Amino acid sequence: MQLIGDRISILDKENGLSIVILSYRNSFKNILIIAWMITFSICGVLAISEFRLALERDRKIFWLVFISFWVYFELVVLKAFLWRLKGKEKIIISKDVVKIKKEFSGFERYKEYRVEQISNWKRVPRDANSLVNSYENAYWFVGAER
Repeated sequence: MQLIGDRISILDKENGLSIVILSYRNSFKNILIIAWMITFSICGVLAISEFRLALERDRKIFWLVFISFWVYFELVVLKAFLWRLKGKEKIIISKDVVKIKKEFSGFERYKEYRVEQISNWKRVPRDANSLVNSYENAYWFVGAER
């Protein structure tokens, strides 16, 4: 096994190449995410209590929509936190298949790509100051496949 920096390890096997890339970790930013999750969770509990106390139909609809968005963003940040805490990307390259998976809970599956279907590799250019680039490089975002 060969180590490249603190986060990347490569293992050359008979049947292919195995690459493991650990997620970028920053303890200060993890503390900020935990603080955000606690604060956001408190807001969600308050929103749910307001939904339960609302009597008028319009208020119930408003709080139901609000809680729906709250649940979505709570799950997004929880996933990002788990990814930063113990996430890793595994890539297996063999003679005829490339397998890729992002793993942080142990239940993820490999995405398989046949080598003959892979062609025309190129890097997608991104403006460093663009909104998409800023969003995909945010610490709380899991993605940025390029």
